[in-house]
Amino acid sequence: MSLLHFLPGAAAPLLRRLLLGYARRIDVGRMLASSRRGAIQAAVQAARHSAAYRALLQEHHIEPSTLGTQTDLSALPVLTKANTFERFTLEQLARPTPTTELADVLTSSGRSGRSFGFRLTTRAQHETSWFDIDLGLQDMFNIDQYATLLVNCLPMGVVFRSRAVAVANVSVREDMACSILRDVGPRFGQTLLCSDPLFIRRVLDEARIAGVDWPALNTSVIMGEEVLVEAQRDYIAARMGIDLDRDPHRMIGSSFGVGELGLNLLFETRETIRLRRAMRAQAEVAQLLSGTSGGSSMPSVFCFSPMRCHIEVLHPDLDGFGELCFTMLDRHAIIALPRYASGDMGKLVSREHVARAAQLAATDAPWLPVVAVKGRIKDRPAGMPSVESIKELIYLDHALADQLTGAFRIDKDEAGSIRLTLQTNSERAAQDARLRQQLVTLGRSRFSVPVEIHLLAPFEFPHRPVLDYERKFSYIAPVH
Repeated sequence: MSLLHFLPGAAAPLLRRLLLGYARRIDVGRMLASSRRGAIQAAVQAARHSAAYRALLQEHHIEPSTLGTQTDLSALPVLTKANTFERFTLEQLARPTPTTELADVLTSSGRSGRSFGFRLTTRAQHETSWFDIDLGLQDMFNIDQYATLLVNCLPMGVVFRSRAVAVANVSVREDMACSILRDVGPRFGQTLLCSDPLFIRRVLDEARIAGVDWPALNTSVIMGEEVLVEAQRDYIAARMGIDLDRDPHRMIGSSFGVGELGLNLLFETRETIRLRRAMRAQAEVAQLLSGTSGGSSMPSVFCFSPMRCHIEVLHPDLDGFGELCFTMLDRHAIIALPRYASGDMGKLVSREHVARAAQLAATDAPWLPVVAVKGRIKDRPAGMPSVESIKELIYLDHALADQLTGAFRIDKDEAGSIRLTLQTNSERAAQDARLRQQLVTLGRSRFSVPVEIHLLAPFEFPHRPVLDYERKFSYIAPVH
């Protein structure tokens, strides 16, 4: 049993302060070296406890018993959902654990439509999971200084525990979320809203009707599930009355997780947000962080804790971008997945480049290592605008964005023409020729290829006409 189980509530803030202060003084190079050693140890543990991983090693002509500190991490097999969860049984993947010791099961989104991955948590791990959550919240939102209410609108049963904040897990019920914020929120010094970039539109619309006063509630936002582009951050901030460049407390931040591995593997900080926003206006900042001098959609700029996970970039291109590959460093993981490829495109940014970019952006350099993420590889089909560039188009003009839901589908017809179908929020908007022409004009100025733009009313939109928000939305039409 962890010593955290016996930690008095009054001692937790002191421990958080000490740990964060200590971590900030550790040299990043030392952390990364330790992380790489931890990744090798995670592979050793997986070979010891997982029949599936032993089989994969042997298929790569690696004898499991030979793994050790001398092992070349890059020589180990890369795991994917296809060669793990779609191939092996849970008994083959997991370490032997009595079912009575299991407390929590988290699944992947099932976005591929073929299978799900799982993360299993023991009762001992579950009982201490609150500490990492609270540590991150303190680092970002000073929850030890402000009584905090967190309203969690993340879908798919994604919940988390905390001992420092009050949590309302309402999932995709905007009416419940806004009622809690309006009626319970004023009791707290600050409120946090967890949502995703599509569903928050419903929350904002309901909040306007319900009379939620975002500034009075001192509300910040944590976004998950999919990439948040800067134009959308601007739009949400305008709707909530947040001055992104001057507000010392309220913010809109993004978080990246993988269901099979864990939540919040990558996360924005105030410094990384400033860096990403600077990329739009300062070509040198964009060059330092992404390898290019600009574009319609900048990569997300995230931090990660190398003491929690080790990150590699597979098959990087000339700018350093490749597929992100994660190794979680928890040696007690029930399902160990060393070198698990997430399907996302990213690059590790050197400390030197981060420091120079921070200097140009007039902000502090993040104290943790930085990774730039472009999004899902499948969301960047060759010869077509990326999902992120279309999101930028939708939210660039707030008056136009107000008439759309944010849902769209992009595909190619039989003749090879690119078609973008946008869902409007009313029948009237779908018939508005001026709205369509404004979007066409914006598209011509931002897309490098011709794109036909179509508008459909909410119930005419054929891709889940009434969005249930419980599933990740598929913006790219499937290839048959």
